[in-house]
Amino acid sequence: MSEPLNGKTCVVTGASSGIGRAVAQALAAQGARVVGYARRFEQERLLFLPGPGEVTELALDITDEAQVSARFAELPTIDVLVNAAGLGLFAPLVETELEALRALLAVHVTGTFACCREAAMRMQATLCGHIVTIGSIASTRYLPGCGAYAVAKSAQAAMSRALVEELRAHQVRVTHLLLGAVDTSLWQSAGVDEASLDRSRMLQPADVAEVVVEALTRPGLSLETMTILPPGGVL
Repeated sequence: MSEPLNGKTCVVTGASSGIGRAVAQALAAQGARVVGYARRFEQERLLFLPGPGEVTELALDITDEAQVSARFAELPTIDVLVNAAGLGLFAPLVETELEALRALLAVHVTGTFACCREAAMRMQATLCGHIVTIGSIASTRYLPGCGAYAVAKSAQAAMSRALVEELRAHQVRVTHLLLGAVDTSLWQSAGVDEASLDRSRMLQPADVAEVVVEALTRPGLSLETMTILPPGGVL
């Protein structure tokens, strides 16, 4: 399982916490050279974790196109991109301010687009690579109070579907994960009442990271859309 990722350059956005952090650590454990981006990182830091790989933490705001272009230009190669940066908002559409919707779209749509474009251009030239985007089941099912979030995640899912077809001829694989509830800090940042959450029933970030590693280490398969839910359903 470790050979396909050993020595590979894997870029992970949203790597400071939650799913992004778990994915970065899991890839490093498989021997990858991980570059983890997040707005929260204030200075460059190289981490050597248990296992053969490493994680370099770098500051990046994916909503800033110039920053994205500059950061990706620093990388000699890009073998894997995992789009894990996220922003939550849970409110009915009619109660959502336009600026709040714009913020969601900036992260999940235009930010993801900027990263995918930079990675895809490099991967097309080398005829190899894999792009994984952390999506949500909210893009395919109605979830009460998730209107604006669903709009952003639906656009993100459409982007992945387009990339699947556009990059297939260049031997670049694209995987989109449709996740149910995951135990991360997104719930607090979205203003959800902690008392209403049963985190024991949610997926854990490590569960998602395990699926990402599985998708990346199965070169003989094109795993284009994968739905991952807690045992009890979406929640």
